[in-house]
Amino acid sequence: MAKKIILGKTFFNELYTFFGFNSQEQLDIKKASLFPLGKGTDEIATTSIFLSSLKAVKEYRENLILNLGIKKIKNKNIDLHVFTEVSCEDDKDRPDGVIVLTSGKKNPIIEWICLVEAKVGNNKIDDIQIEKYIDFAKSIGIDTIVTISNQLVSDVTDSIVNTKKANQFKKLFHWSWTYLSVEAKKLLLHDMVDDIDHVYILSELRRYFENNKNIKNFNTMDGNWKDATKEILEYGYNGKIPEETINKVIHSYKQEEKDISLQLTDRTGYDVKFKISKLDRDKELFQMIQEEKKITSTYFIKGNEKQYFILELDLISRTLKCSTKISIIEGKAQAQTTKLLNTIKDPAISDDIKIKACYLRKKHTNYIPLETLLEEQGKTTYSTVNKDYGDTIKEFELVIMDDLGGDMYKNKIIVQKMETLTEVFLTKVFINFI
Repeated sequence: MAKKIILGKTFFNELYTFFGFNSQEQLDIKKASLFPLGKGTDEIATTSIFLSSLKAVKEYRENLILNLGIKKIKNKNIDLHVFTEVSCEDDKDRPDGVIVLTSGKKNPIIEWICLVEAKVGNNKIDDIQIEKYIDFAKSIGIDTIVTISNQLVSDVTDSIVNTKKANQFKKLFHWSWTYLSVEAKKLLLHDMVDDIDHVYILSELRRYFENNKNIKNFNTMDGNWKDATKEILEYGYNGKIPEETINKVIHSYKQEEKDISLQLTDRTGYDVKFKISKLDRDKELFQMIQEEKKITSTYFIKGNEKQYFILELDLISRTLKCSTKISIIEGKAQAQTTKLLNTIKDPAISDDIKIKACYLRKKHTNYIPLETLLEEQGKTTYSTVNKDYGDTIKEFELVIMDDLGGDMYKNKIIVQKMETLTEVFLTKVFINFI
């Protein structure tokens, strides 16, 4: 006789056996989905599903809209409304969506409103189209537009559109689909959604984002990367590189450095931020490449801005490096080194980590493998100790390096290398000092 379900006694994790599946995972594949895939991944469907989730999940909408500087979203009597494909006057250009905040129940009034223009896949935000929406928005009293695409920006307050009219329109914001997915993950990971039904909706939105073929993170440098970086190698450290060549490198690198912080946050659960300079990033990168033939990007974990790590790409030596500087105040050089070693909890990668002891007056040791220092622990004086330089170490510099060689010119491999090295450094080294 076939085994039967006994109500009140049969465990749920046995259910798959009654339907002939070999595992719970096989049954899970058959779960009903709130947001179906397939044809439901185009621009209209993707935008509609996102906006509906924004409406449904209080914590999600508050988080995203508060980051635009709209503090009224936290008010108790605020309600949010979302619409898709609302027509402009001539019906030729239709913004993909509208988000409205209202206050009051009997006769609500509009407290804030914005137009939404979204693109999926390889489609980019169109400058001319946005300029038309700016004219339309101004004509009916709307002062905010949010664009959404796979394009990345350093901060949501940075616009993806760079035209005279767009620059004059002060409230032009941008959300990348990756950013929207990561923000949902953060809320779920840290149990910041109170209602269990809302947890389900946000989880389904994450699943939808992850399986939507038209939503993707930055995973390859563009077609100019290989030739441009090879050309820079020929100029060496002292050569003057043509402006056009540098700009080709900057175009791809800017997208990747922004994506790294999002990918690290998504993979590790730490809220990793890209440190935004007060200087124009394009000019800053241009100067780095021209003068040093290197590019550096700085990252920190939210709430610990003073402690950061740096990713450095040397375009001539073709090396990739992650580094951070750690200050240990207590004790003298020997004791300082011991405390440093006791803080690094994963000796499995000790042969990859190099440490330099930096003393006052710019005196420092050579890079010493962590493996060497661990072998010296309790047996002899550390290689970091040099009494000629002083009694105490000002700071330690910790480094992990990857010799890229020909991988520098492989558009997908270089992105993978950058993301892997930063993740290893963050989780195995940097996080120990936060």
